Amino acid sequence: MAESGDRAIYSRTMTMPPALRADAHAVFLDFDGTLVEFDDDPRQVAIAPAALERLAALQRSHSGALAIVSGRRIVDLDLFLAPLTFAAAGVHGLERRVVAGGETLMLAGPEALDTVRAALAAPLAAMPGLSLEDKGTALVIHYRTAPKLSAPALEMMQSAIADRSDLVLMQGEGIVEVHPAGMDKGRAVADLMQEKVFAGRIPVYVGDDVTDEFALAYVREAGGVSVKIGKAQSAAEFRLEDVTALHRWLGVRAR
Repeated sequence: MAESGDRAIYSRTMTMPPALRADAHAVFLDFDGTLVEFDDDPRQVAIAPAALERLAALQRSHSGALAIVSGRRIVDLDLFLAPLTFAAAGVHGLERRVVAGGETLMLAGPEALDTVRAALAAPLAAMPGLSLEDKGTALVIHYRTAPKLSAPALEMMQSAIADRSDLVLMQGEGIVEVHPAGMDKGRAVADLMQEKVFAGRIPVYVGDDVTDEFALAYVREAGGVSVKIGKAQSAAEFRLEDVTALHRWLGVRAR
């Protein structure tokens, strides 16, 4: 077992996670790259109808202890998962919905990023291969369609948040994101585990990206089931090869 910073890095062997237990597990699932395949246009992703039906069945069998944990806004997750709603942590936990159909709570406001928006306007206009997604509580530069611009995208965001210790920069699959400090997916899952619907259960987390590592590390340390999608380095104990493998593990029936 090797070390990377403060986090342990484990084998990349595809180790199948145990079956979900309706009476014991609290299930937390990332969205992009986990439940759905990536798309160059994030607005065009789609979840298979059979997978959506299976999520609804899991939500019922687990007494509501199933949440979607994503960098996306909860309102956008609802569009992709319609007509269903789920407990959720959006924008890496800066948005929270404890129960399906419940109120969405915002832990930060968009005004914290006003100076960053202004600083990014001119450089983004001069580099059309990059695009900005404004989530209100987070700003994301996308370079998936222009991978050679990954370094300029990072430098641009770093310059925009210079001297802002209250903000955190994160890199993910084809993106550079900035949002208020003090929150990540691990903290979001830990907070949700204190809520009545999840409390007393064993946490299960499945995710594919660097931003999921916070949650995977938390769940493993908490004695839960940590599942990495893909072959990238991870603190997760278990692995699944891809989105299709996750669907099979969840029990989604092919059509």
